[in-house]
Amino acid sequence: MLAFLDTEFTNLLDPQLLSIGLASLDAREFYAELDLETDIGKTRVGAATEFVRDNGVIGQWGMIPGAAGTEWEMGRRAGEWILGLAADAGEKIEVAFDYSADFELLELSIRNAGLWDQVREVVLPRMIDAITGTITGELAAEACYRDLMARSITRHHALADALALRAAYSAKAAALMPGN
Repeated sequence: MLAFLDTEFTNLLDPQLLSIGLASLDAREFYAELDLETDIGKTRVGAATEFVRDNGVIGQWGMIPGAAGTEWEMGRRAGEWILGLAADAGEKIEVAFDYSADFELLELSIRNAGLWDQVREVVLPRMIDAITGTITGELAAEACYRDLMARSITRHHALADALALRAAYSAKAAALMPGN
């Protein structure tokens, strides 16, 4: 089983988690975002770059009902989602990402929620940045972003980026199949 991961975070120098998006190859989705009304949420917005605050990341908050929570809740829900996916699949879950900080922030969040000892037994991290940089992958990701406009999410929303990563991977895998 393969799940695609993206996170949004405060800045590149000292990344602090803002949101988590996961999209499985079999079309299941998970999304959680930090409640920006909490003290931690307010502090993280203050630590965020201008890009994060003003260029579409924070502006997409609240688009998915029920997604907001504390950092602990985000990690707990992500860990439970991954454990459920692994249980349903009866196998380990490869968590694919194109930026290493995404997986590091996911792990830290799940660890802080007390589930990492269980989750690490069913997760295999997989860097796939070489796939997303291909023209086939880029075209598929762009098509995915266009389709997601109907859901009012787009680039720089963790779930949208996870879905675009899945689209890029799927398109590249299809292109590599014999007869294509």
